[in-house]
Amino acid sequence: MKSVVLAADLGGTNLRIAAVDSDGTILHLTKRPVPKGVSPDQLTDLIREMGAECSGVVSETGRLSGVAFTAPAPVARDFDGLLTKLPNLPSLVGFNLKTALTDLFHLPVTIENDATAAGIGEHWIGATRGVENSICVTLGTGIGGGIIINNEPLRGKDGTGGEIGHICVEPDGRPCGCGSHGCVEQYASATAIERMAVESGMNTASAAQVYEAWTAGDKHAKAVFNTMGRYLGIMLAGLSNALNPETIVICGGVTAGWDAFAGRVESEIATRAYPVVAARAKLVRGALGDNAGILGAARSAFLVAQ
Repeated sequence: MKSVVLAADLGGTNLRIAAVDSDGTILHLTKRPVPKGVSPDQLTDLIREMGAECSGVVSETGRLSGVAFTAPAPVARDFDGLLTKLPNLPSLVGFNLKTALTDLFHLPVTIENDATAAGIGEHWIGATRGVENSICVTLGTGIGGGIIINNEPLRGKDGTGGEIGHICVEPDGRPCGCGSHGCVEQYASATAIERMAVESGMNTASAAQVYEAWTAGDKHAKAVFNTMGRYLGIMLAGLSNALNPETIVICGGVTAGWDAFAGRVESEIATRAYPVVAARAKLVRGALGDNAGILGAARSAFLVAQ
């Protein structure tokens, strides 16, 4: 029987849990909204219900060998499971997710940072498969990063390796939720696209609507995506010089507007990075869509179970 893990992606809006086999096949996936101000007990109950649904499929096709979660929080290599920094889920600060999962399932538990997990997933069976050195950028409400060096994820001693959304691109720029100013997250995330559109006079409610306006030739939308691509490219040029990646993969909902910003990103990298570095770094879209994080978490769990 094939080994199967329960893999989950915990976000500020939704919780997604899937049964994933050792080949990276998603056998079953379920999605539920995360209640606003969710308590640890509420989350635990939700996990129990969703896990039971997926476990029913596992019992028919394989053997459940572990549980894997992604969390929008720093996760060090020796992470004990205590959630300490969750800007989008502050009600869960102080909750020991690893202990709760162990008590629920009585199986080995693996937890990864959500963006690091996306990078692992793309490296396993996605856009950077077979690539030794890559940068995965997740563009959504914020900006996250999953960095793979010599086929290993970079986590850092305190679990903040890959926090590329908080690289400064404007020293005296907009204040950021991290406590600094001018972070690229304030200029290239979906939230930033929406804000810049409104500031330019557009009547829009989402980054998707700004992209729709861009496709229709709206000059304000063009200016917004030009700015977004410029700052994202500045950040990636610096990272490329530092890390010399073979591939830079962009994931997340903002990639729906790829045509509006990718060219400017490539232009900035070509202009600002060392020529040999810029020539090597290939900019691509993620191949796994919303499932990159779940698959990356699953991969980590399989490696622990070996």
